[in-house]
Amino acid sequence: MSTVDAGISRESEIHGTTLRVYWHMLRASKPIGVRETQRALSMSSPSTALYHLEKLRELGVAEKDAVGQYFLKEEVRVGTLKMFLKIGHLILPRYLFYGIFLTTALLVYVLQVAIQKGQIELVGVVFGAIGSGISWYEERTRGMTGQSCLQLQVRGVTRLTPVGIWFCSKM
Repeated sequence: MSTVDAGISRESEIHGTTLRVYWHMLRASKPIGVRETQRALSMSSPSTALYHLEKLRELGVAEKDAVGQYFLKEEVRVGTLKMFLKIGHLILPRYLFYGIFLTTALLVYVLQVAIQKGQIELVGVVFGAIGSGISWYEERTRGMTGQSCLQLQVRGVTRLTPVGIWFCSKM
């Protein structure tokens, strides 16, 4: 099987509860056991957790150590996960970075012109504001419709902080 076929196979196999288990392993960043997975995801039985952990192992995404703990062998970006960046234990939406960058660039430009008592170029401000606005709009709508942080597949793992950053973990 080629790498393209393997990617397509993973894309079609990692969904629903298997995606929830993968998401839990990604957030944990450490080996996890069957019962730990069952409890964390409120599954009906350990055999359900075992089935999905084994499914991830068969897909080549996870491995099992000598004591029966599962850990991620490789991180894959399937489905909605393609829209996120992982930094340590935080999993943040990509549009968040675009919004922060464009807003900061606009503010630096306006402050620089104000300090130098120069004339603000309307075109620069308009394009900066449009780019920044679109980025923040995309971030907000993706988060509010449930696409952000996999709210449709992983219930109850997101929370919006006062500064508007989506932390994709239970706190």
